[in-house]
Amino acid sequence: MSLSAFADTEIKPTQQPIDTWYEEKMAEETVSSTALMREITYQAQVKWEAEMNKVYKRLMQKLTKPQQNTLRNAQQQWLKFRNAEGKAILEIVSAQQGTIHPLSGTHRGMQLVRHRRLELISYEQEFEN
Repeated sequence: MSLSAFADTEIKPTQQPIDTWYEEKMAEETVSSTALMREITYQAQVKWEAEMNKVYKRLMQKLTKPQQNTLRNAQQQWLKFRNAEGKAILEIVSAQQGTIHPLSGTHRGMQLVRHRRLELISYEQEFEN
């Protein structure tokens, strides 16, 4: 496989609707506290989680039984990783003094789910090529 062919399978850095929603919410004048910023970030994570689950279900319908088993196992392992990473974020980042650290931790958690959703989209795009 050539490098250019590999580059075509990478996640394209495009603006996602949830990213747009998130940026607009965070830019609102009424968002004046890190607690509110953290709530918006958490809401974005919930949205990413729902989208990830939709893509996962759609992808599962396109796969053969062995592929479904492989993806199911990978997703279960990813969920374990996400939970372990979430605990690390909570204990290392969010536990630091200052109100910005919990926001940073929540943002990292959101990014984990966002990235997984984009990964699943990239798998799904393999069926379009």
